[in-house]
Amino acid sequence: MKRGHRTALATVVAATLVGGMTGALSGSAVAAGTAGAAAKQPRTDFNGDGYNDFVVSAPAAWAHGKWRVGSVTAFYGSAQGVSPARHTTIDQDTSGVPDTAENGDLFGAATTTGDFDRDGYTDLAVGSPLEDVGSDINGGTVQIVWGSPRGLAGASTIADPAPAEHDRFGASLAAGDFDGDGRTDLAVGTSSSTLYTFRKGIGRNGRAGALATRSLSLRGAPEAGIINLTAGDVTGDGRADLMVDGLNRTASTTDGKYHNVNYYVPGTSTGPSRTTAKRMPGGLAAAIGDIDGDGRGDIVTGVYWGRTTATGPIGGKVEITYGSASGPSSRVQTITQESGAIPGDSEDWDKFGSSVTLGDVNGDGRLDLAVGAQQENMRLWGQMYYNMGTVTVLYGTASGIDTKTSPQYFYQGNHGVPGTPGGNFGTAALLSDLDHDGGADLIAGSPWQDNGDGTVTVLPSEPAQDGQHRIGTVGAQLLRLGQTGMDTTGIPQFGSVLQTSRQESLINT
Repeated sequence: MKRGHRTALATVVAATLVGGMTGALSGSAVAAGTAGAAAKQPRTDFNGDGYNDFVVSAPAAWAHGKWRVGSVTAFYGSAQGVSPARHTTIDQDTSGVPDTAENGDLFGAATTTGDFDRDGYTDLAVGSPLEDVGSDINGGTVQIVWGSPRGLAGASTIADPAPAEHDRFGASLAAGDFDGDGRTDLAVGTSSSTLYTFRKGIGRNGRAGALATRSLSLRGAPEAGIINLTAGDVTGDGRADLMVDGLNRTASTTDGKYHNVNYYVPGTSTGPSRTTAKRMPGGLAAAIGDIDGDGRGDIVTGVYWGRTTATGPIGGKVEITYGSASGPSSRVQTITQESGAIPGDSEDWDKFGSSVTLGDVNGDGRLDLAVGAQQENMRLWGQMYYNMGTVTVLYGTASGIDTKTSPQYFYQGNHGVPGTPGGNFGTAALLSDLDHDGGADLIAGSPWQDNGDGTVTVLPSEPAQDGQHRIGTVGAQLLRLGQTGMDTTGIPQFGSVLQTSRQESLINT
């Protein structure tokens, strides 16, 4: 064990954003927004070589003798997938990045991607929610690291439009074309209830073409505000919509605690709607994409602190609200570890749904679902492994997610999955086609592996007997912190946040 108490970085990050949320929502920090509305696979391509890339955050990483400054590492895809040798690691002391790394900034606590300057290269937006901005303690900052032929290089800072009205600017991020003008916009959350959307593209000077604001009925407080943002086209109208997650404004009269609340905010010609917001069931919405192939995005929400039934264990569940031309429909599918043929059993604090991600694994044009259960315990080889973590892969059909036909189930240290059990495998998860073979690959973070250094496992998709792809273990890789050049001091928890997608309408990673 390294120095310090075993407090997961996901908890550290979420504690800065969530505070007193009911039922241990602070158990995971999920990167803001990881899907778009249709099954088309885009290029999240920082270097323009035609292959998807992805980003791993270590927001609590030390650098240059300073603690919890945070860093991000981009891994570049190729015909052979990813390689530890093909990466770029960036912190606020990296040449070309404005500002300097300072104690406790948490650079990389939130990330999202999109081509903000329309030069054909994907860019990376990075939030540092605890950045001190002059005399503004924990004011927060957002920076865009620019894509280029050599990958991510150089950055610009986006000015906070209202620093006196909030802290933690950049606590949550999502990118998408919210107004339908063909440019990528950036939505930014803070400790307040106001959503800021930088519209009509963002130039290399850090300035956007326009700014839209929207206040929602959420609790604004140092530990609250907008906790998570997810973008995707739910209606199929060509504009990205938003799911905005936070806490309700007033305390419950029954338990005195603040409870999770979500709002669906549709995209309009002026960005996220300033007048319309539909309250949605609680949970942490983390993916929007077309599961059933009807051309409209479906909202996937992890309720990993929730009961599987009214009286069942607090094992966690996933709820899918299917999209329609008018927005979220009344059709909701609930998935637990008791559903269909899903392996494992629902047990208290498994945190099934602690990560959710969508991608087309089998190449059938519908999106498939991977679900992390970061605290799943399991007995292997006569020994009990606590907080081992698992990831379940389920496949999309015309009628929704299939829980009965051949779900796949992965955990470290067995059946060809590299790594040692016990690292909270699945705290973060991502589906993305890294080798451009037509099937999304599975990427999963284990932030507690290697004594809190953290690792990331990449499991490639491979053709099955029916000709469609499934997740396999041939060519599986374990990416370690030491391979990135990052400092291993403290408890960096590399792999606690994963992000690669562009949340534009009608696309998904």
